[in-house]
Amino acid sequence: MKPDRPFNRGTNDLQQGILKGIFSRLSIDVKIIRALTGFSETYVKGFLKDIYEAPVINYFEETLKEYGTILYEHNREYQITDYSRPVKLKLINDFSEMDTLTNYEVAGIITLEGAHLLAKYNKEDLFNAKNIDALNTDAQDALKRSFVENVRRVKQLDFPPFFITFSHHFNNLISGHAKSFKDAENFLKPGFSNVFDQSNGLDDGFTEFGKELIKDYLLSRTFHNRRILIDTKHMSLKCRDEFTKMIKELRPDKVPIICSHTAINGISTRAESARRNDTNKLDKKSYVSRWDINLTNEDIADIFDSDGLIGICMHDGRMPGGRFKKLVKVESREMGSSIRVQRLHTQMFLTNIFHVVRINLEHIKKLNAQDGENIDSKEAWKTVGLGTDFDGIIDPFDHFNTSATLTEFKARCEDAIRYNFENNQERKKAKVLFIGEDYSKAYTKGQFNELIMGFTPEELVDMIFYDNIANFCKKYFTRAYLNN
Repeated sequence: MKPDRPFNRGTNDLQQGILKGIFSRLSIDVKIIRALTGFSETYVKGFLKDIYEAPVINYFEETLKEYGTILYEHNREYQITDYSRPVKLKLINDFSEMDTLTNYEVAGIITLEGAHLLAKYNKEDLFNAKNIDALNTDAQDALKRSFVENVRRVKQLDFPPFFITFSHHFNNLISGHAKSFKDAENFLKPGFSNVFDQSNGLDDGFTEFGKELIKDYLLSRTFHNRRILIDTKHMSLKCRDEFTKMIKELRPDKVPIICSHTAINGISTRAESARRNDTNKLDKKSYVSRWDINLTNEDIADIFDSDGLIGICMHDGRMPGGRFKKLVKVESREMGSSIRVQRLHTQMFLTNIFHVVRINLEHIKKLNAQDGENIDSKEAWKTVGLGTDFDGIIDPFDHFNTSATLTEFKARCEDAIRYNFENNQERKKAKVLFIGEDYSKAYTKGQFNELIMGFTPEELVDMIFYDNIANFCKKYFTRAYLNN
């Protein structure tokens, strides 16, 4: 974001000129960070000065500061208007501790997003090298030592993280990431990918050290007596291939695959998804985004096989394709109907949920028929839950954009399931959709009821919003599992 940086990612000279002018004349880097964080101008300028001028970037020290902020709030009481008692955050290390909480206490579980948070980088290496293998021997050894030492330190915290999202938006030198920023919409308007350069590490797999860090240090219970699980969100397709293979090789030790805040793309396999370029054109006529940062059907089945968990996000920038975006624009700007937009966002969320369940059910039928398994079809619902990503920097659903709106959103989801086939024009526009590889259509009543499996709408939304995540944590967020 440095104002004098060359904007070589601009797709034409005019876009590059616009970007250079905006950033250099308006101190836009400071303004963006202030808008996203609420920090003061003085703090942000000092923060950026350290980044721009320091030869080393120590993300782990920043991580410890963030951890300290959360730890400060642990057990700290706040009186909220109309509440008879103060409320407080309680950090926990085992899901059984939930049983000790009152209705005025919120449980907190620490997680990390991005393996870069565990490292100390030479800045030139981080921004210019393709990966850790491109560094000289001394630089490689120093970076590896920082990763291993900081995994040790993070495991020894009072509240170590439950899982880490290994890849994120940019290169961490040890694993590839998926494209997450959009391209320019037209000749004049640059896209986020023109401002934030994701090219280094994009679509790469793991380095050998990346695999070693996962298997021998993060997942290891013998390395300082604590397992930290891996979240595959933001991983490239190659990394997802390699990680799935990795955990299969670890069996019978069960390692669940987590994808904490994601959406579906409706494409059958990772190989097929790799054949399609992540461009605006790919999404233009689709109802859901087809980009490979979102889960393929193969990913969904692999997560089911691992006894894992999928958190479906509420992200207006990540989930929809062009057709959905046009429909929302018509309803919000031309019709002026917030109720209709709310119904459409509820539909998008449930379309993702029911797609996961449908792929799981197809997978269960295949396992039962071909492999002689006897898996209950209702297990198709167990892997899917809510993964809002509200603590991230996202474009949330317009009318469901904070945790305070989740109770209303849950009620909307329940109504949408109950009245999906109600015969009026409003409901017809917001039916839950069957997503194929190159098409989308409304479910028939038979198809929909097969996925409902006799559950009531109330039971289904309870599973989505709480029960499935709670059941997952009862198995895996325990000292018995994590510490063995």
